[in-house]
Amino acid sequence: MKFDRNMKNFALVLAATIAFISTYYLMMPVIPSYMLQKGFDNMTIGLVVFFFSVSSLIARPLGGVWVEKMGSRKLMLISIILFFITPVLVKLPLGVTGLGMAQLIYGLTIGAFTVASATFTTDISSAETIAQFMGLNSISFTIAKGIAPALGIKLMDITGFNGAVIATVITGLIALILAFLLTDIRTGRKAPESSNFMEILLHKYVYMPTIVLFCGMITFGAISAMLPVFAHERGIAGIEYFFLINTSVVVISRLIMGSWSKRYLESLVALSMVLMTLSFLAMSIVRNFYQLVVVALIYGFGFAILFPILTSVLVLNIPGLSRGMAIGIFSAGFDMGVAAGALLGGLSKFISFKWLYMILSLIPLTGYLIFQYVYRPTIRKITANGDELGPIKSGQ
Repeated sequence: MKFDRNMKNFALVLAATIAFISTYYLMMPVIPSYMLQKGFDNMTIGLVVFFFSVSSLIARPLGGVWVEKMGSRKLMLISIILFFITPVLVKLPLGVTGLGMAQLIYGLTIGAFTVASATFTTDISSAETIAQFMGLNSISFTIAKGIAPALGIKLMDITGFNGAVIATVITGLIALILAFLLTDIRTGRKAPESSNFMEILLHKYVYMPTIVLFCGMITFGAISAMLPVFAHERGIAGIEYFFLINTSVVVISRLIMGSWSKRYLESLVALSMVLMTLSFLAMSIVRNFYQLVVVALIYGFGFAILFPILTSVLVLNIPGLSRGMAIGIFSAGFDMGVAAGALLGGLSKFISFKWLYMILSLIPLTGYLIFQYVYRPTIRKITANGDELGPIKSGQ
C-alpha cells in the first residue's frame, strides 16, 4: 500500500512539475516578442528577462526555508496560486512595470516550486530509488523547458499574445489540480537538529557539494549560451543539432539511471566532473560539425549525471540538517554556475575560444578535485560511523 501511495505521489508530482514549469516557459519567448511589437528596445527587454533569473536564484534558498516551515506540498500549492497574479500583471496597462513584476513573480514561484518538487521527490524515495526518482524529476524539467517555448511561439503566431496568456492560465489550473491531488506524507525522519539557514549554508555537507555543482554548471553557461557565437567564429552550421543531441543524451541517460546501484553514486559524480572537464578541452579544438557532435555526446552524458546524482549524494549525507534548506541552497549553485559560465564565456571578446575553453577547463577540474579529495573522504566518515544514509534509510 505504501509503495502504491508513493508511486501515485511520484507520478502526480512529475505531471504537476511539467505543467507548472511550462507556465513560465510558454511565456519565456512570448514576452520578448510582445515587447518588440510594443516598441521596447533590446536593453529594456533584456532587463525584464533578467528579473526572472535574479528572482529565481533568490527563491531557491528561500524555498528551502519555506519547505521547512510549511512542507513541500503546501509550498507547491502556494507557488501555483501566486502564479495566477502574472496573467493580470501582463494584461494591465502598466507597460514595462507590469511585465517586470510578472517576471519577478515567475522567478519567485518557479524557484520555490523547484525546491519543493525536489524535496517532495526525495521524501517519497528510498535509498535504492532516490537516483532514479531524481533523474526522472530532472527529466520533467527538461520536457517543460524543451516543449513549452516552442508551443508558446506557435500560440503567439496563431492566437496572438492573449492566446498565450490564456494557455498559461489553463496550464496553471492543471498544475493546481495535480498538486492538490498529492498526499501529504510522513517520512519517519527525526526532526532536524539544525534549521538555522546560515548554519546550514556554512555546513561542510552543504557548501562542498554546492561548490562542486557550481564548478560543473559553469560548463553549461560557457558552452550552451555561447554556442551561436562560437559556431559563427568557426564557421560551423547546424548548431541546433547540438542541442537536440545533447537533450536526447540527457533524457536517455536519466531514464536508465535507475539501473545504477546506490554504491556507484560517488563514482558517477566523479565521472561527470571528468566529462565536464573533457568537454571544455574538446570544445577548444572543435573545428567542424562532426567534432561538435562528439562534444554534444560527451557533454550530454556528463550533464545528465551531475545534478540528480549529486543531489542524491547530498540527501544521503546530511544527517541532522534540514533537507529542504539544504536542497534549496544546493540548487542555487546550479543557477549561479550557469550565470557565471555565460559571463566567463563573454571573455571570448578578448581571447580566442581555444584558450578560453582550455583555461575554463580548470574550473570543473577543480570541482572534481574538491569532490574526490575533500568531499568524498568527508562523507566516508559518515559511513564509518554507521550513519551512511543520514535522514533517509534503505528501503524506506
